[in-house]
Amino acid sequence: MDISKKDLLRINQGFGGGLRSDSSLDFAFDAQKNNRLGDYKKLAYLLRAILVDHPFTDGNKRTAMFVSLAFASEQNRLVDREILLHQIVSIAKKNLTDIRVIADRIKTAIK
Repeated sequence: MDISKKDLLRINQGFGGGLRSDSSLDFAFDAQKNNRLGDYKKLAYLLRAILVDHPFTDGNKRTAMFVSLAFASEQNRLVDREILLHQIVSIAKKNLTDIRVIADRIKTAIK
């Protein structure tokens, strides 16, 4: 996925948030460089950092939705927005940390 940490911070600022802690984001961006990971797992690392670790003061779920939609657009994939929203909220509420589970949930909405 072609997104930088600077881009992500700018996106979140657009939703009224600010950076609280960036260590989990740094870890997620390091995972983006791992060529052994598939696209959905790379997205899952970013989503886990945003939804579970709450690096922003506000707009974490909105930022995750934006990143997911950008991923789908970049990959020319179809998106079921209702299912995607449900999965994002569910990941956040349940504090899911398993990358495979997060990737599988996102695959139900982005095909």
